[in-house]
Formats: sequence, structure tokens, C-alpha cells
Amino acid sequence: MRQQLLPTMLTLCNFACGVLAIYAVFEQKFDIAIACISLGLLFDLFDGWTARKLNAVSSFGKELDSLSDIVTFGVAPAILAYQLVLTQFGQFGLGVALLYSIGAVLRLARFNVMQNNLPTFVGLPVPVAAIGLFLGTSFMSPRLLAVSTCFLAWLMVSHLKFPHFKKIKKNEEEVHDVH
Repeated sequence: MRQQLLPTMLTLCNFACGVLAIYAVFEQKFDIAIACISLGLLFDLFDGWTARKLNAVSSFGKELDSLSDIVTFGVAPAILAYQLVLTQFGQFGLGVALLYSIGAVLRLARFNVMQNNLPTFVGLPVPVAAIGLFLGTSFMSPRLLAVSTCFLAWLMVSHLKFPHFKKIKKNEEEVHDVH
């Protein structure tokens, strides 16, 4: 149980970053929201790595990680994109942001029940989609952002395979760990 404390704390830091990003968007402090989500990416990167290094991988940790990822990479970036750009489309823009969040939730739920031992990601990983949404928000026209946000939602729920490079060893055989 003690070896799970550090990875759990890192995962909770990821979650806190997502919640703080949402609060920052409400306060129209968009640079702080972006910084919080970016910091959440670092915590997400290191929680799984730490769990593997400490031999502390668990079902609890996987569930907690996915719940944190929903907030930090599924909800916070959608709210940010809506407030910065998509709000100009009114209800349609809200629907696009909601579609992205729904794609993230479905992708993470599928991961938790189906992808434990697969050698690839099935569907675009949610943190990667969040990076794509950031880039789109920064560099695309509003219409192109709306289309690309829908495309990111589709990629998350698609059955396209994406490579990953994280592996853990368990009982002398390799088991793939994917998020």
C-alpha cells in the first residue's frame, strides 16, 4: 500500500490541475488554465511511470487515472476551447465542446474495460486529443476548429490503432500498459 502512495498523489495532482484549469477558465485566466492542463500532462506522464517503477500498478490506480484524465483532458480543454473560440457559434459551439468531452469519456471507459493487454491504443488517447485541441484553439480558424474538434472526438472513439511504447513486466512476461 505504501508504494502506491506516490503514484496516487501524482494522479491526484493531475486531477487538481484539471479542476484548477476549469476554475481559471471561469475567471477568464486562460493562460493559467493552459498552464494547469499542461502541468496535468506532466503528472499524467509520471504517475503511470512511477507506479510501474515501484511495482504499484493496480486497478484502483487505473480507475483513478482515468477519472482524472476525464477532468483534465476531456472536460477542461473543451471548456477552454468553448470560451476562447467556440462560444461564437452559440449552442452549436457548446454542442461541439460537449461532443469532444463525450468522446473522451467513451474512450476512457472503453480503455478501462477492454485494453489492458493490447499492444496498441485503440482510439486516440485522451491526452493526445487534448494537445490537438490546444493546438487547434491556438492556430485554427473558428470553423476549422469546430470541425477538427468533432474529428478529435471521432478519433477518440474510433477503432483506429495508435502505437504506444510503455510496457511493464509481470511474472516474467511482458504485459502492455496503456492509457
